[in-house]
Amino acid sequence: MNEIEINNILSKGANLLDITPSMFEEATSHYKAVGEFLGNHGIDADISPCGSILTGTVVRPYSENEDAYFDIDVLVNRPGFDSANNTPGEVRDPVDETLLKSDRYGNMAKEYDECITVEYVANGIEGGFRLDLNTCIDDKTCKTRQEYADSSVSMAWKNPERWHGSNPRGLCQWFIDKNERFAAVERAQRKARILKENRSLYASIEDVPDSLDRSEMQRAVQVLKRSRDEFYHRCGKSEKAPASCVVTVIIGKVSDHLPNNTKAIEFLESFIKCARSLAEARSLPNPVYDEDLLQEWDDESFALLTLWVEEIDRSLGNLRCGARAKGGAAAEAIFGSKIGKRAMPVTAAAVVPSVVTPLKPWSM
Repeated sequence: MNEIEINNILSKGANLLDITPSMFEEATSHYKAVGEFLGNHGIDADISPCGSILTGTVVRPYSENEDAYFDIDVLVNRPGFDSANNTPGEVRDPVDETLLKSDRYGNMAKEYDECITVEYVANGIEGGFRLDLNTCIDDKTCKTRQEYADSSVSMAWKNPERWHGSNPRGLCQWFIDKNERFAAVERAQRKARILKENRSLYASIEDVPDSLDRSEMQRAVQVLKRSRDEFYHRCGKSEKAPASCVVTVIIGKVSDHLPNNTKAIEFLESFIKCARSLAEARSLPNPVYDEDLLQEWDDESFALLTLWVEEIDRSLGNLRCGARAKGGAAAEAIFGSKIGKRAMPVTAAAVVPSVVTPLKPWSM
């Protein structure tokens, strides 16, 4: 296959895993409703999305169930509190208790150490989604990249009760800024297609949110996130999979050296080179916060990263070789059996993926 055909497969697979415009609108209305509900019950909080729904890199979470839930990260920022004078419990408990004890959200909400989750039932074939509500306060102590530092926060975690510094919205904005020059390429054409397919939601191209437009850079992140989930699931090491922010930061870093018209496959090739170097450097600074994103990684984590990267490289090579059987197997290795088959051109013969389970790091 040539580069255009391969890129079409990657883009189609990512699109099949993406959140639909109707679900995007539904998710938006729900997190706004949570904010209004809290406000009506005396909880002063600023509600804002972060994570993949903000960066435009959403993918359906890996699951054998087609109705898997999309995870939507939301910040519940509480003004008027600070870590010097308030405990995490003082900030977070009112939020959790208001939701858990309410008739409206009580049966939908679950409390975890890092957040409280509100789970919405599956909506037909589109599946359902979860709002991960992260209660936090402003944190002005971050010194990294001052243009993004003002958005840093301290998350209120439980069991044990503690503050956890982070800058999720700053990282999202950093990625969005990196992506802008790639997103500008053919943006009008992509939005026109979204409008054509969603006339019941939008009246004009201007009504189509930028958050639903996908550049080649964003498609590359989506492909990598699904490839990661597939690989680590087959290894039985899902708990060792790199966090999505690691994938996002690597793609953001390599984008600096790529032209505006770079295709998804070229982003993947650059990702492979950069990720290989991490096995030696064993460090990946967060570009918007004072932390190393790989600080908690052990030897096995780096060994698995190397194996995953080699599988991506091998899959791209199999797509290039021109043989439909190998190409089909490669698509299924990246996206999984169901999505991989649908991502291939209709002329491609059905194949059974010959994915070889990678060697375990401790047997290398």
